[in-house]
Amino acid sequence: MKVQTAVRVMAALKALSILAVPGVAVAGGSVTATAPASVTILAPVTIAATQGLDFGAVTKPASAGNTITLDASGAVTVTGTGNATHASGAVTAAKFNLVGDAGVTYSTTQSLSFSQPGLTHVTASAPEATNGALGIIPASGAQELRFGGAFDLDAATPIGDYTGSLSVTVNYN
Repeated sequence: MKVQTAVRVMAALKALSILAVPGVAVAGGSVTATAPASVTILAPVTIAATQGLDFGAVTKPASAGNTITLDASGAVTVTGTGNATHASGAVTAAKFNLVGDAGVTYSTTQSLSFSQPGLTHVTASAPEATNGALGIIPASGAQELRFGGAFDLDAATPIGDYTGSLSVTVNYN
């Protein structure tokens, strides 16, 4: 065998051995890899108010101020240094029905406002779930959420009927 032929054979063998080594890139050509892809489509969560928030009737204080709180179970408390009282009458916590796929986790944001001026530090309470754990739609796919709220009033608060709204937004986690 001639020396030139032997050199060509050795070069060809070396090139083949480089191709056989895993992870060694060879100039030219292309390489393709494929990764799996997936998606889960959930039913949209719906929320509907089924009962409004009603603090009932409150007498304003003659002096100083009070905080009126209605909890998610429907109990009213009057706190502070004023002499406001909660008059007899029906009160109700707000109720919302949340429907979605079981196991979906969520959080809520809520706000309470009144159209008339005079009430201060108006806030909505955090929700309480009447069935299942708060923040997770139960196996039934439906959950009732209840909300209360609070506001301050003092001797300068105008007498009258106050109306407003409790807005609740559900956020997927």
